[in-house]
Amino acid sequence: MKIENTVFSLPLNRQESWLKAIAGAFAERLEQNSYPLRFSIVDLTAEQVLIESTILTFDSQHRYAKTLSNIEILEPRRKAFQARPFGVVQIIPTGIRCEFGGFAGDATPVTNLLAAAVDFLVTHPNAVNASELNEMASNILYVEGKSLDDFLLGHLGLLPTQSNRVGTFIDPTGAAYLDDVVNTLNAARAVKGIDCSLYMILERELGVKIEWSQSGCAVGTIVDPEAILEAVELLIARGVNAVGGVSVIHGVTHEMFSRHLRGEIPNPSGGVEAIITHLISKIFKLPTAHAPLPYYQSLKEKTTLNPRASAEFISAPHYFCVLKGLSRAPRLLSISQLNSVPADLVTLNNIGAIIVPASCLGGIPALVAEFSGIPLIAVSENQTILNVSNARMRMANVIEVSSYLEAIGVVVALREGISLESLRRPIQPAQRVCPPV
Repeated sequence: MKIENTVFSLPLNRQESWLKAIAGAFAERLEQNSYPLRFSIVDLTAEQVLIESTILTFDSQHRYAKTLSNIEILEPRRKAFQARPFGVVQIIPTGIRCEFGGFAGDATPVTNLLAAAVDFLVTHPNAVNASELNEMASNILYVEGKSLDDFLLGHLGLLPTQSNRVGTFIDPTGAAYLDDVVNTLNAARAVKGIDCSLYMILERELGVKIEWSQSGCAVGTIVDPEAILEAVELLIARGVNAVGGVSVIHGVTHEMFSRHLRGEIPNPSGGVEAIITHLISKIFKLPTAHAPLPYYQSLKEKTTLNPRASAEFISAPHYFCVLKGLSRAPRLLSISQLNSVPADLVTLNNIGAIIVPASCLGGIPALVAEFSGIPLIAVSENQTILNVSNARMRMANVIEVSSYLEAIGVVVALREGISLESLRRPIQPAQRVCPPV
């Protein structure tokens, strides 16, 4: 197995929807025995679309070759109807310096505010993880980013649960911090009552390295992804149904971290953590999340000038937030269609809106929203380093708002079935429709 970051330039040929047009052209560029772990439009012109992707290549005889040959974006399924309970999806992409969510857990207040307006909210670990803190509301479903993409593509259902048995893998490069990790596990058991007693140290170092993409996003690669697969297989054999990991992330410098604290660049380690969990999600369909071992603790300037970064400085392994999230993360169940699903399963049919930063409408959640006709609430105050706005994408389902406070009003209106037109002035008069001549 090999993981590489790459850039694709595709001709702009939008037809039925962005998702169908881009997915088809992208698939033609993929080599045989390769799978896109990450996929997003990062720029576009009048003629070209620029896509950044993380590609996993594998041997045709690999034990998971059949699983990896199934590329979900090539077979998206449309939302069939609006089901109850009513939920929304909150997206805070990692590695792009979000104004809300670019630091550990600082998107939690807006995420909880949105959750207060709906029956449930689906989000990914990046929105609420904050070292030792995870203060997400009780009606939030904690779903890893790749599984969340597959949920929105109509391939997965979510089964809410009260408790998971969480297993942990530890990168041997960070063996000096083993006591910190084990103390975190034991504290979670003794104080929170989480079932997380099983851990294992990987037999080989992962070789997790940061990289920067052409657009300035924080990405990365893993030298030995097989080590992760072997660890998860062993933990599953011991009965776990959720997997967390801690590993050393190489390549972060003092200058990078200082610039991140000042808000000048994305968190250097965010993107590569997502690649680790995307791999686990794809192969095993388990709840999963990751935390960085504090190997670069000496590089961190323990400043009190940026409150959004403060969670970075109150933890050694940054891992309790992961345990708390995974302990009741929903189980992931494959589904074959959306027209008839079990009543206790949350699916795309339950999603009434998707909320994203207004400058990054090129990810799978935004493309799915257009494909399925789901309102896409684009929040302009959550600025990022990207400029993939609706002024460039021109999607008819986008509702542009200036703030999360405004977004919650839109969510409540959608939940109650109140037309947004009736809430604005002036109201346009009714229009007569005449048959064609």
